[in-house]
Amino acid sequence: MASIVIDKSFLQGTAGSLVRELAVEHRLLMSDALLYELLTTKSEARRQCFAKFPEGPNPVDLINHAGVLMRHEIETGTPSGPPSKCIEDIQFIFNKALTGEIYIPPINAQAAIEKETTRLAASIESFVEKSGHIESFFPDLLKGSQSERIVAHMDAERAIVLPGALLPFLSQLEAPTGGTPLPPIDIIDGKWALYRWLQVELLFALDVYVRYQGMVPSMLSPNMYEKMEHDVLDAEQLVLGCLEGAFATHEKKLKRWWSLLCPEGCLFDESANKSLQRTGHE
Repeated sequence: MASIVIDKSFLQGTAGSLVRELAVEHRLLMSDALLYELLTTKSEARRQCFAKFPEGPNPVDLINHAGVLMRHEIETGTPSGPPSKCIEDIQFIFNKALTGEIYIPPINAQAAIEKETTRLAASIESFVEKSGHIESFFPDLLKGSQSERIVAHMDAERAIVLPGALLPFLSQLEAPTGGTPLPPIDIIDGKWALYRWLQVELLFALDVYVRYQGMVPSMLSPNMYEKMEHDVLDAEQLVLGCLEGAFATHEKKLKRWWSLLCPEGCLFDESANKSLQRTGHE
C-alpha cells in the first residue's frame, strides 16, 4: 500500500469523505510537526481536521519530523530514505475531545508542545539568517521591472533545485564542536533529508527575501513570526513529501516547488469535481 505525506492545507481543503477514501488505498503519513500544528491551531480548524480522519485505531501513520531524520543521517552516515520506512510502532486512537470545541492537552502533550515550540524557534532563526544571504547568491532579484523580477525569482528557484547544485553549500557546513562529523558530500543526494532540507530551506528563504523586498528584520513582529512559523511547518511537510515521493497539499507555492523538486513524484490534490487526482509519475 502506497504512503502519502499529508499537510494541514490538504486536511482543511479536502472533504472528510475524500480524506477517508484516500486512506482506504493509501497510508496517510502524519509527522509530529503536523500534529503540533493541528494541536496549536484555532479550535474550529483543529476540530474540522481531526473529524476527517477514519475512526478506529491508527487512523494515520505517525512519522518523525525532518530534524530527527537528519540527526540519524549524521550519526549513521546513511540516507534516511522514505519516512514510511521509519513509522512509529505504536497503537493509538485520537482523543475524541480533539473534535470538540474545547481541548486541553494532557500534561505530557503540553511538554511535547513546548519542546516543539523551542525547536521551531531555532528553525525560524535559521530561515531569517539564510534570507539575509540570498542577495549574495542572486543579486538581481529586486532589479528591473516587475516582470523581470518574477523571471529572476523563477530562475533562482530552478537554480536551487538543480541536482547537485547545493553540494558546495554542504561542503561549507561543519558539525558542532565535539559532534559527529557530517557525511562526505560526494555521497549526499536527494535521498538524504540533509540535502532536501537545505533545498527547501533555501526556497523558503528566497521567498521570504522577495516577500519583504530584502528587508527582513532580525526582530520579528508577532504577525511576521506567525507567518515564519507557518513557513517552517510547511517546509517540514514538503521535505518529508520529497523523501517519500508522494505528497498531499493545497498550498500553491508548495505545489509549484514540488513540481521542481520531485517532477517524477506523486502530488495528490482535489480537483473542481471533488475527485482526488494524482499528478506526476510512479
